[in-house]
Amino acid sequence: MDADSRSRKKLAAELAVLSRRVAELEEQHRECLETEQALRQSEERYRRLLESVTDYVYTVTVRDGVPVATSHGPNCVAVTGYTAGEYAENPLLWLTMVPDEDRGAVLAHAEKVLCGEAAPFEHRIIHKDGSIRYVRNTPVVHRDASGALVAYDGIINDITERRRAEELITRMSLHDGLTGLPNRALYMDRLRQTLSLAERQGERVAVYFIDLDRFKGVNDDYGHEAGDKVLAEAARRLVACVRRSDTVARIGGDEFVALTPGVGDPANAEAIAGKMVAAMREPFTVLGHICQLGASVGLALFPEDAGRGGLLLRLADAAMYAAKKAGGGDGWRRTGAAPAAFQSNSSE
Repeated sequence: MDADSRSRKKLAAELAVLSRRVAELEEQHRECLETEQALRQSEERYRRLLESVTDYVYTVTVRDGVPVATSHGPNCVAVTGYTAGEYAENPLLWLTMVPDEDRGAVLAHAEKVLCGEAAPFEHRIIHKDGSIRYVRNTPVVHRDASGALVAYDGIINDITERRRAEELITRMSLHDGLTGLPNRALYMDRLRQTLSLAERQGERVAVYFIDLDRFKGVNDDYGHEAGDKVLAEAARRLVACVRRSDTVARIGGDEFVALTPGVGDPANAEAIAGKMVAAMREPFTVLGHICQLGASVGLALFPEDAGRGGLLLRLADAAMYAAKKAGGGDGWRRTGAAPAAFQSNSSE
């Protein structure tokens, strides 16, 4: 076989190899296109699924651990009031719509997500209309083949109604339904915290026990609706006798208690007790009836009279009954320091 013939055969063999390689590359290209299409379809299904189970989704693109771009789904306007276009125009809009008190926690959560921690997080946002909303942000991280974080989705759910319902339940469990005042449980919790702080700061605290006089006659003569209105008005008057930072609570029936931290001189607490008595002496006009009541008020001071909240309240209660007995009602009295035996037998 001559050299020319061998060259043609070699060339034919090389062409055959090249043809097979081209065919393989075309097949690989076709498979890549199919894979890419499948990925796009999968991504689209993923998006539709997310949007069907959540309120809206935003996506953050990450490069070298740093967020470089953010896109918001069209449903963002329903939750936040802002359109996807407004978010695109102002990349920091998502942060400025977070209340100042929550901003630090939101930024800390974003840093954790960039480190790969994908725990859900709840916080407040300020809707475009100025209202406060609560949202739950559930991150879903995306990594490349090497494991590096390349993006994450933020699945946003508006949980405002749920949070408001929870707050209402909490409030109902800690407040009196008729007057809106704290109930006994909340009062005792505030009393414990107040005494703990007062002990560290060397402050005086006053505890008051208030019982309405002649209240039973209102219910008997005019009915329970009139009695309820009297109790609500009595609550408003007692609140007006103290500072906004103080506490007035209803612990049952026509019995109220109050707490004034940092009251200073005992004469200040005595003046407040006098104001309470005077406020209850003013006539109550309810359902067309004028009701003349009054109040007996007992006063106990920390640390002079007792060092524990439960004991202080018991002493104030005893002083209230002493005032009621001594004056036939409508007056106030301060307790003396509790006898040692009484203190040792008292519980919180």
